[in-house]
Amino acid sequence: MYRRGETLLFRRAIPERFRSHFGGRREVQKSLETNIIAEARHRWSRELANFEATLARAKRETAARASTEVKPSPSIAEIEEGVRAWLSERMLRADPGDVTNPEFLAEAKRKVADLEAQHATVAASGKLGGGDPTLSTEWLAEELVARNHWRIEPGSELYRRLIRVVMRGQVEAAQQQLQDLQGEPRRVGDHTFAPERYRLDEERARFRLTQAPKPLLDLFDGYVRERKPKASTVKAWTRQLRAFVAFLGHDDARRITHQNVLEWKEHLLTKPKRDGTILTARTVKDTYLSALKATFGWAVENAHLQENPATQVRVRPPKQQRTRGASLTDEEALTILRGTLGPAPPRLTIERAFARRWVPWLCAYTGARVNEMTQLRREDVFEVDGIWAVHITPEAGTVKFGRRIVPLHPHIIEQGFLEAIEGLSGPLFYNVALRRGGSDENPQPKKVGEHIAIWVRELGVTDPRVQPNHGWRHRFKTLARQHGIPGEVGDVIQGHAPRTVGEAYGEVPIRTMSEAIERLPYYRL
Repeated sequence: MYRRGETLLFRRAIPERFRSHFGGRREVQKSLETNIIAEARHRWSRELANFEATLARAKRETAARASTEVKPSPSIAEIEEGVRAWLSERMLRADPGDVTNPEFLAEAKRKVADLEAQHATVAASGKLGGGDPTLSTEWLAEELVARNHWRIEPGSELYRRLIRVVMRGQVEAAQQQLQDLQGEPRRVGDHTFAPERYRLDEERARFRLTQAPKPLLDLFDGYVRERKPKASTVKAWTRQLRAFVAFLGHDDARRITHQNVLEWKEHLLTKPKRDGTILTARTVKDTYLSALKATFGWAVENAHLQENPATQVRVRPPKQQRTRGASLTDEEALTILRGTLGPAPPRLTIERAFARRWVPWLCAYTGARVNEMTQLRREDVFEVDGIWAVHITPEAGTVKFGRRIVPLHPHIIEQGFLEAIEGLSGPLFYNVALRRGGSDENPQPKKVGEHIAIWVRELGVTDPRVQPNHGWRHRFKTLARQHGIPGEVGDVIQGHAPRTVGEAYGEVPIRTMSEAIERLPYYRL
């Protein structure tokens, strides 16, 4: 559900392989014809049920089309294997009943008589001059042809062979059921149905399973279910895997070779994109090949594939000659922070203006990732042991290395941040009700961060060698070293992973973090 203007709408993306069932559309959008959430929820549930029903029907029809693909004419060995499978199912269903119960005696005698009659009739029809097969034999033959998608012309020599094997299977079934009812051990009368033949059937079935196609995107779905990567990663890797499948012309992971991946790498490094540019070696290495290596690696670990064809494929980006550091300079930092105090454009939303005012200051004094700040909620700002702090938590949005509490620098408090958020609730820097294009892959906090980055460039911080938001994290680390903040404490404040097992032990008290942050000098504008 999302809002467009004053109206709430139902919106759902359509999986690519089922879009033909929805008129080729990429997504369904339908007005709920109300702006009242309580009413919209009921209508949304109805629209969701309709969508799921159409999707389920599309899945069934797709599966049915795949299953009705007619296979070539079967060999005699395949026919015998099919009849053996039927006989096995038949005997599993057959219940001899309690032969020691007197009340069952009459029923058992009737079953014996029926089985003996069936045995005699089918056996007689199978002998030389026995006439046409019984109706039950023909029905069973038709069922096996449909079940196995065989191509067998009625009246052909192959059909007559099928009929004879089916007859022998019926005779064997009747004999084994009679033995069960009479309390005798089962004895195989026809070597076609001997245990050794069933063992060979199982071996062939296992071999066929190892040769069956393994769609690459199905393997990726398995990887996602187990590893649960970020939604943005799923979105990007899905796009890249689909591009790889289009490049190959098939999606069978079993057929993908080391050479295929090498050719894909070469293609990515040489073919211009739509805008005429070429992908960098680092992008190919860290994005495109990472998707393949992770998916194939998971498939090998879970016995779907025997080897990872991307393991030995490497891209070695040229070493970049750094002509400046990744930190924002003093001048760049002051330019951004001065900009936060300027008037906001009249058409800018309240939340965007609030983000411009405070997010750069929060990043400057905490060294946090920009999206960790843009997703802050009012309840994430609170006092602990007399120290005001922000809670960076997965409940608010994506957090790379788990939750943490970071003290606020006195300069932020002196500027009136606590007074500015007084009376607010929920997210501080975006309005949930104004969500339009947000999604799990591109959430609103991320869009706020992107907006700030564009605005910072407009302020004049245009050097492409420094990132307008991430530069604060590098600057914080630089200042921490300059002002004697221990590296271990700085890492905890910034949410960096421990470098050693020892560093992962214990906690860094909030008082210690607060004292460290207070060492950072005020930004004098």
